[in-house]
Formats: sequence, structure tokens, C-alpha cells
Amino acid sequence: MADNSESQRCTSKKVTKSSDSLAKLDIYSEKFDPLAFLLSDQAKIPRPDAKVFDNLAKWHSHHQQKSKQVVEKKTSAKSDLPARRWLPHQLPVDAKRPQRGPRNVLTKIQSIQGPLALLRKYMEEKTRIKVVTRNEKGVRGYCNAYLLAFDKHWNLVLGEVEEVWMRSIRVRTNPLLIGPDNAPKSTKNRVRIPRIETKKVSKNTEQCRRHVDQMLMRGEQVVLVTSAEELKLFN
Repeated sequence: MADNSESQRCTSKKVTKSSDSLAKLDIYSEKFDPLAFLLSDQAKIPRPDAKVFDNLAKWHSHHQQKSKQVVEKKTSAKSDLPARRWLPHQLPVDAKRPQRGPRNVLTKIQSIQGPLALLRKYMEEKTRIKVVTRNEKGVRGYCNAYLLAFDKHWNLVLGEVEEVWMRSIRVRTNPLLIGPDNAPKSTKNRVRIPRIETKKVSKNTEQCRRHVDQMLMRGEQVVLVTSAEELKLFN
């Protein structure tokens, strides 16, 4: 009797072990063991024709694409419904924005009005003008030149400029205003410095004159702009 009971216990243990091993290999079981499934030769794949993915990220993106396709099918099914028939006066109006051309100083000059229109006339007719300049104390001098460009702030681009101004004799000469013959070697071959002609007017002041090919004059330095030819007629 004892031998029969021991044999029954052994068989029951074997059955439980086999059932546990089968449960570990069953994907739908709670005791499923992925490592045992991979190492076992008795593992059976539920769907052998299933698509194989290298990692979980590819599997996730694949299922997301499927869900998007389902949503698109639903929307396409809704779009098959008959469309509403709009009357002509109910249709949307095509709003076309006007195309703007390039906007810069040169284009604004053509449409400018007021006193600045006279500057445009001088520029187009290539009239020589006289610009009276100022400093922090008062009138500094004047410039006779051709107007090449300007803006609403009275910044002027001048060409072929004859500049005349007054200064105190006691003021030391700026090294940048030295003539080209007396310029240092470091600047002689780099910058062409205009030569200044001086003329003593009184005991403490002298008149300076120079010729500049091109000049950019800031609007805050401008006092008066007039035609040099009209001044000759009055004189």
C-alpha cells in the first residue's frame, strides 16, 4: 500500500510540473514566462504568419498607422454624403491681397510730397544746391553740391561737394584733415584725405575750404537747402 501511495505522489508531481511548464509556454496564461518560451523547443506560436518587428517602437508605429487608416475610412464614409447646394450669393468670396512692391528709400522718394518734393526736383534735374550747415553753437558753413539721395529725416547724400566753413585759429588742426602731402605713411596709401585751403578772415577766425567727391550729411546738421543757381540770379 505504501508503494502505491508513493507512486501516486510521484505521478501527481510530474503532472503538476508538466502543467506548470505548459502554463509557462502558454501566451494567454498568467504564468507565462517569456524566457522559457524563447528557450523551449515545444513552444508553439499562435499565429505563425504574423508580421515580425525588430523592436516595440516599430510595432507601436505600425498599429498607430492602422488606427489612422480606420479613422480615414470613417471620414471618407461621411464625405460620401450628398454635399449641400449653395446659392451663388452664398459662395465664399476669393480675397486677393494687393501685391506690394519693394519698399526702400528710392521708391519712397518717388511718392513723397510737401517740402521734400522740392529736393526730389533738384535730384531729378541734377541741379546744384547750397546746404547751410550748423554745429552746437550756430551756423558752421555751407556746402555746394549735387543731391544724389535723401530721406524724410533730411539725411542727404551729396556728390561733388565744395565745403566751406569757419573755425577758430586757436583750435588745433585735426590730424584727419591734414593734406595728402603731409599725411603719415600709414594712411598715405590707404585713405585719400581731401586737402584743406585756409584763409584768415579775422584775428581769431579763418575760413576753410575743401573738395569732397561724396558726402553723407545727417539731417540734424542741415539748416537750409536752396538752389545755388537761383542764388546766382539774385546776386
